Amino acid sequence: MDAQLDRLVTEVNDSADPIGMLNMRIDNELADLTSTLSSHRPERVVELARVSCLPWMFEGMVKPDTDGGPTKTELLTLLALTASTGQDLGSSRKEMMNGLYREAHDWAEAAGSVIRMSQALQALQSQEDALARIAASVHRREVWIRNSSYPDMVKRTHDLLFDSQEVTSLLRGTVGFDAEDAARVLTALSQAQSNATNDRWVALGETAHSRPALLADVGLLGLTSEERVAFNRFWQPTADLVAFTAAEVDKLAGCGVDVTGAVLKHFSVIRDDSTPRQLLDRFVTGDNPLRTNPILRTTDDRFILIHDGLIRPAIRENLEQTMRGTTVWETYQARRGTVLEEVGRAAFERVLPGTLTHFAFDYFVPGTDAEANLPPAKYTKRVEGDMLFVLDDVAVIVEAKAVAIAPAARAGDTRGLRRNLTDLITKAADQASRMQRRLAEDGGLRLKDGTWLDLSHVREVHTVALTLEDLTQVATATTALVEAGLLDEDRVPWVVSIHDLQLIAELIDKPADFLLYLRRRRDPEMPTYYHAIDELDLFLYFLDAGLYVAPDPIAMAAELPYASAINEDDLRRRAEQQTVFVGVRTAPLDAWHQAQIDATVPRAPKPHRTARPMDKLVGELTARRDYGWLSIGATLLAGDTDTQKGWARVPRMLLSNRRRDGNGRSYFSDAGNTRADAWALIWVTRPPRTHLEDIVDKATTYLEDKKYQIEVPRGVVFVFDERTARLAHVIYDGETLPRSPEMDARAGRLDPF
Repeated sequence: MDAQLDRLVTEVNDSADPIGMLNMRIDNELADLTSTLSSHRPERVVELARVSCLPWMFEGMVKPDTDGGPTKTELLTLLALTASTGQDLGSSRKEMMNGLYREAHDWAEAAGSVIRMSQALQALQSQEDALARIAASVHRREVWIRNSSYPDMVKRTHDLLFDSQEVTSLLRGTVGFDAEDAARVLTALSQAQSNATNDRWVALGETAHSRPALLADVGLLGLTSEERVAFNRFWQPTADLVAFTAAEVDKLAGCGVDVTGAVLKHFSVIRDDSTPRQLLDRFVTGDNPLRTNPILRTTDDRFILIHDGLIRPAIRENLEQTMRGTTVWETYQARRGTVLEEVGRAAFERVLPGTLTHFAFDYFVPGTDAEANLPPAKYTKRVEGDMLFVLDDVAVIVEAKAVAIAPAARAGDTRGLRRNLTDLITKAADQASRMQRRLAEDGGLRLKDGTWLDLSHVREVHTVALTLEDLTQVATATTALVEAGLLDEDRVPWVVSIHDLQLIAELIDKPADFLLYLRRRRDPEMPTYYHAIDELDLFLYFLDAGLYVAPDPIAMAAELPYASAINEDDLRRRAEQQTVFVGVRTAPLDAWHQAQIDATVPRAPKPHRTARPMDKLVGELTARRDYGWLSIGATLLAGDTDTQKGWARVPRMLLSNRRRDGNGRSYFSDAGNTRADAWALIWVTRPPRTHLEDIVDKATTYLEDKKYQIEVPRGVVFVFDERTARLAHVIYDGETLPRSPEMDARAGRLDPF
C-alpha cells in the first residue's frame, strides 16, 4: 500500500493545489460509490463485499486479488449503514447473472481508491511534523493491517488475559456474558455464515450439470432457469440468505439464546447520522467502530459478521472498554502486565540459554543530584526493574509495558497518541537507561534487601522496550520517534511487541544470531539505511541479508588506534551504502507457521539465516559454552563474508604450516567498528609436545598485551590442537588495564606468538 500511496502523493504534488485536487477527487468518487450502494439493503452490501474482497476457495478455485480486502469490506459496510436506503431483498430469479458480483468488485476498487486518496491527503498535511507523521503511520496501520500477529498467538494471549474469575464475574454481571461466551458466539456466527455459503455451493452443484466457473464469461451458456437461480443465490445472495437470528446462531454456540442474543447485540455496530465523507475521514484516521463492534444488526433483528479477522481483537478491546472505570480495571491492568512479563521472560530465556534472570526486582538509584556522587549504599530512591538477563559479559535490560493505546489515540487524537507512546516507549527507554547507567557507573545494583548484585563483568548492555500492543510501523520508525522527542537518540531501545518477540525466538537457531540482531537493530545508523513497516520484515531481512551498515572509515580512524589508516575500499563501501526499503517478506514464515499448527496443510521449511563461513566455529562455541561464547559468536558472525572466509581459513593455515622448532603458531585479527565493540581475535596452535596449560598461560599473556597495545576492551584466543586439529581451549579477556609504564614496555616489545 505504501508504494501506491507514494505514487499518488507524487502525482498530485505536480498540481497547483494538491490538497484541493485530492478533496475534489475524493468527494466525486465517494458520491458515485454511495449512489450505487443506496438501492441495496446493508446486509446484502456486506455479503457482496465479503464475496468480492475476502479470500475464499471452492474446489480448487481461489479468489484472486484480495489485497486489502478486509479493509475494503469494512469501509463498504460503514458506507452501507449511512447510504443504503433500499428495502428490497433482491431477486435471484430476476437479476442478471453475475451482474451484482461484478458490480461489487467495482465497489471494492472504489473503496480502495478513496482510502488511498484520503491517506495521501494525510501524508501531505503531516510532512512538517514528526509526531503527525507517526500518527499518520499509526492510522495507516489501523486502516490496512488486521491482526499482524497470527490468530493462534492472539488467542493464547487473549485467553491468558481473561483467565480471571474476578473479570469473568464482573462481565457476566455487567453485560450478561464473559469473554469465552463472546468468542463462542462470534465464532458461531462466522460458522453459520460459512455453512450457509457451503450449502448454497452444494445446491448449485446439485442443480447444475457441472459447476460453472468463477467468471461470468465461462460456462454459463445453456443453463436452465433453475440453474441460473442457483448460480445467483451463490454468487450474489439475496438479503434474506446472509444474516441469522440469535436462535440460529445459538444452535452452534450452545450458550443459551439469551446469552447468545446479548453477545450479538452488544457487538453490533451502532448506526449514526454521519455523512459518507465524515465517515471516510474518521475511518482513515483509525476511527473504525467495527474494531469493537464487528456485527451488523438488520432491521428484522438478524445478524451478520463483517469478517472473522475482527473477532478476537474486537472482544478484547470492547470488553476492556466495558471494564474501564470499574473496580476490576486495575486488577485486569495488573493481569496485562503479568502476562506480558511472563511470556516475555520465557522468550528471552529461550534465545539466551543459560542466562541468569532477575525478574520483577527493586533496586536503589540516587534520589538527588547530590546522591549521584555518593556510593550506592547511600542511594535512597527505590525503583523497579522488570527483567534483567545476564549471560557472561552481556546484559539485556527489558522494560515491559502493557499500556493499551486508547481508541481515541488510534482515531486521530495526536495528544492522546503522544501520551500513550510516552507510556509505552519513552518511559520504557528512560527506565532501561536508568539501570544501564547504574551498571556503567557503579558496576552493579544495590537491591531492595541491601545485597549487592555485582555486574562489573558486563561489557555489553542492550535495552528493550517490550509491549503488549502491536505497534508495527511505530516500532520501526526510530528516526521519527527521536524527532518527535519520544526517544533520545543516544539511548534508543529495541521496541518490540510480545508476539513478534515470540516468533523471533522460535526462528533463532543460534543464540549468537539473536545478539547480533540486537546489535544491528539498535545501531543508531540502521534506521537511516533500512526502512520497514513491520519488525518481522526487518528480522527476516536480517536472516537473508544481514541488516548491515557499512561503518564510516573516518569515524573509525578517529576512535580506533589500530584503524588509523583509512582504506579506499572502505570509503567506497560506505559511499555506496544504499537505502533499503524492506518490503513484505513474511510469506515463507506464514507458510511455516501454518504448517506448525495445522497438520492438514503442506509442510513448509522454517526460515533460516543464510549460511555464513563462521557457522561451524560459532556452533562449536555454542555447544562448549566457554565464558563469553555468546558475545564471541556474535562478533564472529558480524564480519562480512570475505572477512569470515579469511577467519575460517586461519586454523587450516596454521595447522598445515607447523613450525620446525616445536613452537606453536598464531594469527591476529581485529573486529568491531567502535571502541566499545572492538575485539582482538587470536588463533594459536598447541604443538604435540606442549602442555595445554603452558600454551594457555602464554596465550593469555599475549592476549592481554595485544589488547593493551591496540586499546580494545575485549578479546579472545582460540587454541587449536596440532595433533587433533580440533578446538582445544577458548580464552576470553574482558579486562581493561590502566595505562602504566610497565604495560607500555610489555606492549612495546610484543612479538608474534
